[in-house]
Amino acid sequence: MDQHPYIELIERHQAAIGAICRSFCFVAEDREDLRQDILLRLWQGWKSRQPAKGTSFTWLYRVALNTAIDWRRRRQRQPESVPLDGFDIPDDPYLREQSTHLNALIAQLPDADRSMLQLYLDGFSSTEIATLTGMSVTNVTTRLSRIKDKLRKMDTQ
Repeated sequence: MDQHPYIELIERHQAAIGAICRSFCFVAEDREDLRQDILLRLWQGWKSRQPAKGTSFTWLYRVALNTAIDWRRRRQRQPESVPLDGFDIPDDPYLREQSTHLNALIAQLPDADRSMLQLYLDGFSSTEIATLTGMSVTNVTTRLSRIKDKLRKMDTQ
């Protein structure tokens, strides 16, 4: 028996949904809440507009990213902590300290920058990021370079 196309799409792109949730939420419970919101919005959008085969990932990514941005705006009044359980922390104490420091810097970036950096860190190429965001490859490369520079400056302050 074939699965519903919505289920197939979600299963195929779990990693992308997880990446967006990780880039917007640092607490496991918040990530799961956001994931549920994303799945709900995707289902609501699916019923009204089933994406074409070639554009399904782009559609999914944009819906998920917009949902995450809306979710963040709704929760902005609440202070957010950055607990260690939200990240993969290395066993080495020095690497653990550096990882925690980098994650704290990334958490200070604007949503759009953090999302783009998360895609880059998850192994997406500039071309793939450009497709997902609707930007040109040159624009993506330039923005990633500026984000890295921003992180370096934040690190020296």
